[in-house]
Amino acid sequence: MPVTANNRIFYACQAVGFKNYGHVAAQYLLAHGVQSVGITTNFNLEQAFELGQISIYENIEGTPDVEVTMEKVIDGYPLLYHLASPAATSNGLVGRSKERCDVALGIWSDGNDYVGEQGTPNHDNPQVQVDMSGMYISSISYSIPVDGMATESITLVGNHKAWLRDASTNLDPRSNNMGSDKPFSSGFGGVQRRENVMLSNCVFPRDINGVNGSGMGNGFNSSTKLPRVHFQSFNVSTDFSREDIMELGRKAPYYRATTFPIEVSCEIEMIAISGDFIGAYEYGDPALFDDGASATTASGNNTREEVIQLTLENGTAFDLGNSNRLASVSYGGGDSTGGNVSITYSFTNFNDLDVLSSGDPALDALGGGGSMNYSPYQSGMAGIGKGVFNK
Repeated sequence: MPVTANNRIFYACQAVGFKNYGHVAAQYLLAHGVQSVGITTNFNLEQAFELGQISIYENIEGTPDVEVTMEKVIDGYPLLYHLASPAATSNGLVGRSKERCDVALGIWSDGNDYVGEQGTPNHDNPQVQVDMSGMYISSISYSIPVDGMATESITLVGNHKAWLRDASTNLDPRSNNMGSDKPFSSGFGGVQRRENVMLSNCVFPRDINGVNGSGMGNGFNSSTKLPRVHFQSFNVSTDFSREDIMELGRKAPYYRATTFPIEVSCEIEMIAISGDFIGAYEYGDPALFDDGASATTASGNNTREEVIQLTLENGTAFDLGNSNRLASVSYGGGDSTGGNVSITYSFTNFNDLDVLSSGDPALDALGGGGSMNYSPYQSGMAGIGKGVFNK
């Protein structure tokens, strides 16, 4: 007998699961810390007309597009980016972009405290479930603000969506500790916030006024144990710009390829205690000019290549490589209403973003053992840099 329909759907009666694409018998792994989920379906129509009549000749339906957007807090459990690429063989954008996944959204009864509590004959599976198979990662973004929680946002795209109900559903929450769920990283700050940024294990661009040198911890004063710069936010994002590759004899795309090169953007905001000290010269910054004594590839430019790396206390880290260039700097605020002046530095690179986490399901494939108990203070974490986490 079908389960009685809900009066409403709210956060406590829905959950999202991931599994590797093509593994039909595999169980979905529920994502933890999810804050929101949305699904948009578009049916692409192409019109054909003919001579001799004003009415449409045929309204041709193309391949449907399914887009899923999700946001979660960074809490020590696997990131959505990693759940969507569980079999990746490299941490870089190329390896991650190739992977596909199956995503399911389950809807349980709105009369219980947590999903799976009702004890139905269907092993506590949801009464309604939507499956989206063969999904590709379309975009990712990470935000670490001075107010609020560190969050991850992801967009997935695909061409297939199917609704299931009652005995056909298979999103089993019983092994996911729902009802007593807590952040996995409770020993390392739980849900990550501003205080969980390990400045001693970060590298910020030399263009930012106040940083000291170009090495690890250049935004941290090891003597006073205080930040050198009053950072307000760190945001990094990229869009994979998928392109459909079609073939004769098939309606759906053969492959949705990432259009490389793809741009990686990073914005770092700080409270100003002085100017931004970024000069813009017609013939380039004199400090970078080649005077014949010390040649530099930045000679004649106003900017230079920079390293950007940021680490959170629970072991999540962002490595943007060493080819980041300052794209813009904005100085503003401090108006007559009493606000503070802030400076926002916007950096960009191409194809260079490693998002690293001890909860990554692909750690086995990457040689890391896949241990969820990996501590950020273990050997190797103190020497952040490209390739260090690929153990």
